[in-house]
Amino acid sequence: MDEVGLVSHLIACVGFGGLAAALLVRRQQTAASLWLIAAATVTAAWAGVVALAIRYGGDYLILVSPAETLRSAAWMAFLVSLLARSWRLSERLSSSFVIAVVMGFTVAAQLAIDFADELTGVEAAPGIAYLFLLARLTVAIGGLVLVHNLYINTAESNRWSIRLLCTGLAFLFGYDLNMYTLRFLSGALSWDLFAVRGVANALVVPLIALSAWRNRLWELQVSRQVVFHTLSLMGIGGYLIVMAVAAWALRALGGDWGSLLQISFLVATMILAAVVVFSGRFRASARVWINKHFFAYKYDYRQEWLRLIATVSRSGPGYGGLAERAIQGICDIVDSPGGALYVPGEDGSFELAARWNYRNLVPGRVEADNGMLSYLGDRGRIVHVDEMRRGGGDYGAITAPAFVLADKKAWLIVPLIHLERLAGFIILERSRAHRDLNWEDFDLLRTVGRQAASYIAEAASQAALSEAQKFDEFNRRFAFIMHDIKNLVSQLSLVARNAERHADKPEFRSDMIATLQGSVGKMNDLLARLAQHNSGKPDEAAVVDLTAIVGAVVAVKGRAHETLSLMASPPELRVAGDPGRLEQVFTHLIQNAIDASEPDARIDVTLRKDGRMARVDIADHGSGMSPAFVRNELFKPFRSTKTGGFGIGAYEAREIVRGLGGRLDVVSREGEGTLFSVMLPLAAEEDERKRA
Repeated sequence: MDEVGLVSHLIACVGFGGLAAALLVRRQQTAASLWLIAAATVTAAWAGVVALAIRYGGDYLILVSPAETLRSAAWMAFLVSLLARSWRLSERLSSSFVIAVVMGFTVAAQLAIDFADELTGVEAAPGIAYLFLLARLTVAIGGLVLVHNLYINTAESNRWSIRLLCTGLAFLFGYDLNMYTLRFLSGALSWDLFAVRGVANALVVPLIALSAWRNRLWELQVSRQVVFHTLSLMGIGGYLIVMAVAAWALRALGGDWGSLLQISFLVATMILAAVVVFSGRFRASARVWINKHFFAYKYDYRQEWLRLIATVSRSGPGYGGLAERAIQGICDIVDSPGGALYVPGEDGSFELAARWNYRNLVPGRVEADNGMLSYLGDRGRIVHVDEMRRGGGDYGAITAPAFVLADKKAWLIVPLIHLERLAGFIILERSRAHRDLNWEDFDLLRTVGRQAASYIAEAASQAALSEAQKFDEFNRRFAFIMHDIKNLVSQLSLVARNAERHADKPEFRSDMIATLQGSVGKMNDLLARLAQHNSGKPDEAAVVDLTAIVGAVVAVKGRAHETLSLMASPPELRVAGDPGRLEQVFTHLIQNAIDASEPDARIDVTLRKDGRMARVDIADHGSGMSPAFVRNELFKPFRSTKTGGFGIGAYEAREIVRGLGGRLDVVSREGEGTLFSVMLPLAAEEDERKRA
């Protein structure tokens, strides 16, 4: 097995040495590529030291563990160098110094443990051996955390170039984690795992080399979330190490009570950690600290914008209305726990429209002449309520309303500007953690305020448009009904004129009574239809005899035009539709034919079956229409060639026919006449039985 370990680590030494040499001959080098060369060189040296220790033993054994520490530290330094651009370490020398000191101290402490473990032995100092294993596990886990966060937080367009690197380094740290975990559990090192460790490490050389070829300059776009996640996990890891050391000390020093003290201490620290981690104030403070010390800019603007859009666009139970979601989107930017939206009323004053989690606010009214409204609208500036209370800032004689100044939690007032007009403002509750605001905070809040104003204005416009559409639909229906009433008035006027000459005839009186009764019934039907539309109930269709409906219309209109004739073949055609509306269609079309014809001109109405459709042709020999009029004017509402006409008869007839699944065609020639053809689908026998 010694020979296996020797050959295995010699292979690793040659592999990583060759990788370092290949990278070194490149002409253009960056800080990250130099760290990669250093990591490959240190790894080659580590493998060589292990091979010498296996072959010769002696003093080389003391160097094995320190060499491994330097190898792991070099790879972690390389990972940090990849994050340096996102952290802007070159612009923040203090942050660079802190990281360098922390890493140097960590490596020095690990080296001290390495030498102490090798010099004293496990049996002489079991506590040092325990710390040695704990440190090794922590380093392996830390390396995996860095690799994981580097991959998932790298821009998707760059992930292909680092996928092999992350795979190789994850295998390198994962192998160490597995080997030392088994040693921690069993109390002894697995020689098999240790012997083949060199070859296992050498296998990642091609992956790293290919990734280095893809990234000659190692210029990666890394999300700022990697910093928060990485530091959070590193903090958790450090916390666990401290707690484990403290628990071990309690057990060692506590005698018979050691186990009880150890368990009680661990449970208490776990509860404390849970309280801290799930605290909104703690997370807010952590973000402020990270933004302050690691970044030149406070915000990842892409991330903030995507979060705002996601918050505003959510819908469903529990998310509230658009106003509440807009407030939440702005509050999340500065970690404010709540806010209130004020919008202008009809008299120009601003009143509370919505709130999100701002339960303690006592809402008030902001009058239209309040100077703060002019400040917000004309200048588009953020009002810092604390500054206004202290008399600072450039507010001059402007002051916030009394109910705002009286609320100690009122923090910022964000204007909502839309089309250069103040569409509202949001009062933000004080943030969970103290934060110093600068130009970047105010610029971002002003920008998202404009975006939120556009969302709210768009929603208001959509509501107004929907309301207008309801009125438009009602007006259209009312216009149709007025047109039908006009036809009934014309019919009653004809009866009134004829009454002067034929009132003494019993037949006329009988016909007049029938006409009056029919007109009253139609008027009641029209009013019922108008009320039905206003209630939102849909028209109910029934299977009706089309021949009977057309025949009734022809019989009524034939009194005014004796040459009007009807021919039906077959004698019965059944369609699905509202009988009153079908009667309107043919009343309009036949009346138009009468109006366009001379008193003695023939008008032919023909009913027949045309495949699965019922066809009604209304042919007159009147004045006719030009193709341009048929194409551009005939079916346009409110355009009529008749004196006093509404111009919606043909339009309404076509809309009714289309609503029943049919169509209305017209062929006309000037001076020759017009043919209207109504095509309606025949009712299926099954539909007839269902409606029977």
